[in-house]
Amino acid sequence: MVKNSGDQTERTSPEEAAELRQSPFARVTVLLYQRDGATTVYLRAGVPVVIGRDAAADVCLDDRSLSRKHASFLLSEDGSVTIEDLGSTNGTWVGGRRVTKQTIAFGAEAAFGSVIASVHTTTRADGGSSSILGHEQLRMVLDAELVRARFFGRPLGFALMRPLGNDGAPPRKWIPLIQQRLRPVDQVAVYGRDTLELVIPEMDEAQAQRFLLAVIDGIGSPGLVCGVASSPVSGRSADELVEAARNAMLRADSTTRVVSIPAEGAAGVRSSVASRSGGILTENPAMRAAIQTLERAAKSTIPVLLIGETGSGKEVLARHLHQASNRRDAPMISVNCGAIPETLVESTLFGHERGAFTGASQQQNGVFAAASGGIVFLDEVGELPAAAQAALLRVLETKKIVRVGSTKELSVDVRIVAATHRDLTAMVRDGRFRQDLLYRLNALVVTVPSLRERPEDIAPLSRRLLAEATAETGAPIDDIEPDALALLRRYRWPGNVRELKNAIERALVLADGRTIRVEDLPMDLVAAGCPDASDEAGTPIAEVGENEDFRTRVDRFEAEILSEALRRADWNQRVAARRLGLPLRTLVYKIRVLNLRRPNAVPVRPSR
Repeated sequence: MVKNSGDQTERTSPEEAAELRQSPFARVTVLLYQRDGATTVYLRAGVPVVIGRDAAADVCLDDRSLSRKHASFLLSEDGSVTIEDLGSTNGTWVGGRRVTKQTIAFGAEAAFGSVIASVHTTTRADGGSSSILGHEQLRMVLDAELVRARFFGRPLGFALMRPLGNDGAPPRKWIPLIQQRLRPVDQVAVYGRDTLELVIPEMDEAQAQRFLLAVIDGIGSPGLVCGVASSPVSGRSADELVEAARNAMLRADSTTRVVSIPAEGAAGVRSSVASRSGGILTENPAMRAAIQTLERAAKSTIPVLLIGETGSGKEVLARHLHQASNRRDAPMISVNCGAIPETLVESTLFGHERGAFTGASQQQNGVFAAASGGIVFLDEVGELPAAAQAALLRVLETKKIVRVGSTKELSVDVRIVAATHRDLTAMVRDGRFRQDLLYRLNALVVTVPSLRERPEDIAPLSRRLLAEATAETGAPIDDIEPDALALLRRYRWPGNVRELKNAIERALVLADGRTIRVEDLPMDLVAAGCPDASDEAGTPIAEVGENEDFRTRVDRFEAEILSEALRRADWNQRVAARRLGLPLRTLVYKIRVLNLRRPNAVPVRPSR
């Protein structure tokens, strides 16, 4: 048996091979790397595993460069692994040579079509993360972990990792080394050709930073750098965490190999003077009206309340107001009210005296004092706890603050711009937001339209985001193909502009040529296809069958979702299940229960 040790290939003794074969903890894996993710395949002695794009293959990959049954891997009883070509069109290649059947060493690579396969041996006893997810699967894991972290009030780390410089080794060279050093609860996926993404539960930024520095230090070569974000400090949604981690990774270098966001200041606080270049790109009448309203109010001092979905551009509008105002030369400080621990909200906003609480070793100014003469932007103002709401109301009424631990009032000259995606009026009715504070904040209310309400803006926004991303990375991508732009316009964008930005940046990582194509876009976006959720006659689903009972309507909605996914996968159940994030057996069961069938197929009797 052959195993790989660093750069040297060495022979394993028969005794070691027998120990590996008999150990209940040993396992041999094949990692299959595609352009948009990776798949882990576990081998069992004597059981061949067929790779191809046919639903009958043991591992079905949606890749046109593969034959229907392209190649197979077989783990022998003696512990060796054999790869065999199954008469494929594009061939199976090992070491740059086309092969028909060959024993492959651990750590060696095989290529078929655009897929790269590498063989590894690991043990369950090593405590590492055992599988590599696809990007879309990891996003579902991240969304679920965010819900859990919010419910239990726990931190959650997220990171992007890549080799330093452009000539770094591809992930398949160092992912197994990373996996061995991760915890079983950590999840990894391939974000792009040279980038890994990680979900790190139960770690805040500082903990994740120390942990990942130890991980990459343990590998040594290639030199890896990492960008770290965490919830709630860096953001409360998957898109916010991805954006923060990517921005951090771009700032990492050989001196500071692990960078976190925010790199300075208190949790959830960002400070800057507004940029005087560029502008808000829009052709949408509602967005133009919002901008004009803010420009007319720029010279006044009344509070402004921006209402809109997460990621729709509320902070961009706040910065536009800042730039248009007489306060443009003073700071605008942004505070994410939901990202600050409840016990530190008042100290963060208003400052504290020495000895006011454990750890308050010196007097500290808060956000309002630091923003003197400028603007304080309170993002997600609906997340403020009751005590902070009362203190904020007093600031609005008296223009004075009191540091925590003091009784002395200090005058402040700031303008407050607040933003929320919540219904503050409903929160007032529920007793979760002060009515008198709402009256003070909503002196001027501006509604920010969501991106799906601005379809005419999607193409120019996409091109601007592409230009900004290529300026940062130096990637030689010139434009977005018309089919890809059409898909971007059809998508519903629940994460708004932030989600669009992340989609363009990831497509930039995956693109082969000088343009972004449909296949470069995230799979969940492509799978959504025409997300207007309407029937063939164009009638919205919500308006169909209003008299149906709840169970019937849920079954119908589910049937439509599954049918659309199957149609887009050409009724390949394995591919549809993977895109939906469902186990194959669950999809097969639902096809039977819901009596789904391919057009012109023989009807199936539904099970009871």
